[in-house]
Amino acid sequence: MAIISDFIKISKSDSCKHLSSGMSYSAFTQWAGFFIPDFDPNKKRNAGSPEDIEIRNEISSYTQMRVSSAHDILLLFCHAISESISENVTWINGTVNVDFLSKCKNPTEFLDTVKEACEKYSNKIKVRPFLGIDSDNENNLPLAEMLLDSDIFEGIELYGRKYAENPEKFLSIFKTARTKGIKSRISCIGFHGMQHQEDVFEIIRNLRPTHLLNPNIALNNDALKIFENGKICQQIFEMKKEFDVYIEFSPAPILSGNKSEQKARAIREFAEMGIPFSLCSEDMLFLNKSISEFAADLCNMGVFSIEEMSQLISDTPSAT
Repeated sequence: MAIISDFIKISKSDSCKHLSSGMSYSAFTQWAGFFIPDFDPNKKRNAGSPEDIEIRNEISSYTQMRVSSAHDILLLFCHAISESISENVTWINGTVNVDFLSKCKNPTEFLDTVKEACEKYSNKIKVRPFLGIDSDNENNLPLAEMLLDSDIFEGIELYGRKYAENPEKFLSIFKTARTKGIKSRISCIGFHGMQHQEDVFEIIRNLRPTHLLNPNIALNNDALKIFENGKICQQIFEMKKEFDVYIEFSPAPILSGNKSEQKARAIREFAEMGIPFSLCSEDMLFLNKSISEFAADLCNMGVFSIEEMSQLISDTPSAT
């Protein structure tokens, strides 16, 4: 049986960590100074479900309510980064949400805060900032374009569900990312309600992301037929060959309790087919799983051996 300490001792990477929700609930309450009413960090929620979206929006609103200055943002981000350090993570792609710009006096203060957070523990961990864009709030797109001109961000991340409804609205920001030569990630949670596989592939063809987060969430939706009988459909391999998309997996799809074993086995399928991927924590506050806990879970589900997992999380492919 794998235990968390098997993986804490390994120097590792975390390819996707949201710095505003990348800490344990206890660390969040320490920063916030209050508890979130009726929030149970151990409760399983189906990723992308109305309940999941509702609780994420609720916690986000409490976080925004608590933040009144750039210093508050700095302390919040530092909680997430310091927890990574305590877990022996040596580098992370840290997503910062463009929404926090409204809590700063001006864009320069926001950018300086991001830089300070990323550099504060530079002797212990490398933090590569990604700019997070909530597709459910497209009014922030012009602000995101402006912030990318600073050239401090090494990637963008598009999440939420609205991008699947109107992907054309996000063409410009992804083109900007390509022009600047930075990474671009799409969270596959947006594909949750789609009914046709070709519609998913069309979004990927048009936006041309460099990274896809949690494609195994598609197992929730039988209509997409991305995984059939525990196997990845051939179109995934063709898409990977055409666009060289890098894959990332967080605990989110597996923790829902809905087809959890199949979603975990899908990760193994990627490994067996030689498709490069990495594991990440994404949102520790919502998911209540560190990267080491996620690694131990996958081993105890029989997806990987401890030796395989040790190699997997200690690798840092250039694509990440």
